[in-house]
Amino acid sequence: MDSEFRLGEWLVLPKLNSATLNGKTFHLEPKVMQVLTCLAEAGDIVSKETLMRTVWADTFVTDDVLTRSISELRKVFGDDPKRPQYIQTIPKSGYRLLVPATRESTDRSAATPAPSPSTPSAPSSPRPSPALFRKALVVALLTTGIALATVLVIYFNSRANGIRTVGPAGRNMLAVLPFQNLNNDPEHDYYADGLTAEMISQLGRLPSDRLGVIAWNSMIRYKGTKKSEDEIATELGANYVLEGTVRRSDSHVRITAELVHIGDRSQVWANSYDGNLEDVLSLQNRVAREIASEIQVRLTPEQEARLSNAAPLDPEAYNIYLKGRFSAYAPTEATINKTIEQFQEAIRLNPSYGPAYVQVAVAYRRLASEGFAPSSAYAKAQAALQRALQIDPTMAEAQDEMGWVEWRGNWNFAAAETHFLRARDLAPGDAQPHSEYSLYLKGMGRFQDALAESESVITLNPLDAYGQANAGHLLGLMQRYDEAAPHFRKALELAPNQPYVHERYGAVLLWQGKREQAIAEFERAADLSHGQPEKIAWLAYAYAVSNRRREALSLLALLERAARERKQYVSPLHIALVDAGLGDNEGALRWLAEAYSQHDEWLVYLHVYPEFQNLHSQQRFIDLERRIGLTR
Repeated sequence: MDSEFRLGEWLVLPKLNSATLNGKTFHLEPKVMQVLTCLAEAGDIVSKETLMRTVWADTFVTDDVLTRSISELRKVFGDDPKRPQYIQTIPKSGYRLLVPATRESTDRSAATPAPSPSTPSAPSSPRPSPALFRKALVVALLTTGIALATVLVIYFNSRANGIRTVGPAGRNMLAVLPFQNLNNDPEHDYYADGLTAEMISQLGRLPSDRLGVIAWNSMIRYKGTKKSEDEIATELGANYVLEGTVRRSDSHVRITAELVHIGDRSQVWANSYDGNLEDVLSLQNRVAREIASEIQVRLTPEQEARLSNAAPLDPEAYNIYLKGRFSAYAPTEATINKTIEQFQEAIRLNPSYGPAYVQVAVAYRRLASEGFAPSSAYAKAQAALQRALQIDPTMAEAQDEMGWVEWRGNWNFAAAETHFLRARDLAPGDAQPHSEYSLYLKGMGRFQDALAESESVITLNPLDAYGQANAGHLLGLMQRYDEAAPHFRKALELAPNQPYVHERYGAVLLWQGKREQAIAEFERAADLSHGQPEKIAWLAYAYAVSNRRREALSLLALLERAARERKQYVSPLHIALVDAGLGDNEGALRWLAEAYSQHDEWLVYLHVYPEFQNLHSQQRFIDLERRIGLTR
């Protein structure tokens, strides 16, 4: 029953996934609407098996999904399951409608054949008047918050072709534009941005063979953009665009979302969601489920269960969590410590909210990796992650971050790979697990495997300078310099003032023998990072191998003094790097031994650094690799 019908006083529009009563429209998930139409067509008892087979024909799901769908219908109709007026549960049999469904009109998307001259034409079903249809449009506009033009697109597409629900053959790429903050208060932009980022994370957990989701780092560039959807999709290689709005009012939140297929400009799906702030996770999950249904992404039982269950969330805890997330990437020690305080406050308010523990771990890991703290900070990161995984072992970001901790913090390489692979399986359409697993594989010397993961990162996060620089650096290690160059050009175009990009590019230039160009890049990295020890060490190494010994020794003395004074953490491996460049093998080995005693996380790259090649035959170096757990 694809055409509209009445259920008592309710007007049901299957093609718009809506039901209207007394001028108020309610929107249903597509699968929930299919359950309702299946019951309406039968006019009698429909078994659970028949409903499951009809609605979820190509997807394996459990009875819980059907139970949830019936519950959603009862919620819309205000139906009490103990004293039902619309849907009755027949024990051990199935369900039936207590109110007969009456067809409102013929299916207007189908062509009507001309009557035969010898046969009287059958009387047509009554059709709604133009006034009634205009009224329905106004109701839809007021209740969903979606523009009138969008509603018209739905109407005319449904009349002409039926709404498109199947994406193009092969893998679909989805770009989620930053949700618009309808509160018109820039101070609350973080909430709309956070909602977008969390939505991307949820969608990234869907199966990768049907859907890839462009990462937030690429999408943030389009906040407030005047570019068209077609231009954005072309730049990102996407064939679907999701855009939406969010409005907060006291304890209430309204989210609208619209999915558009690029190319034929058809609106695939649109919906709006109203709820209390503590229900925001449930609202995000509903959007993810509906999009999966519309583009025919087949969910596993685990994915279906995860998207069907969302615990209530303390609104203030979520508010603090989002504030912390959107200040978390500022490059100062003070800012990172401030975010730790914010995430810990979110945990105090909502102790069972796992993502807050993950972000605490990320912050402690950054303190160590960026030279603001010794590697002992990893112990705090691990404790937070253990709690997150106790709450939800299927949390992809927790598995991914635990992989990083096991790899660089604990040197437990087998455990690290287990966590990285688990994260990738849980969120195959998310760039982050591919990115960190690629770096791990590079450190293990598995360059070809690392390259495959790096290519996935570029596909899912094409406008992220870090991903482009990491791809270029990996190709440089593989001596594929011509292929590395375009990645660095793109990275520098995207982030001309990012120290990491200049440092990675400098290393690849140095490997090619382009020493002056390399020095210029290292100098730029050191300047932009305000003298970060790692950047100073690479510049000193470049001076050393370029016969600029005096400058190299001057910077080496600076690093050694900073290491002694301990005002800022200086990696002993980076001091060893400078000694190696100066040809001081004894000094390099001594500092590498010190790096081992401090459990320096940078030692995980020891056996792939070309800069230490002159030490590879030294027994002390071989023994050090063995103690770390690395093999060549």
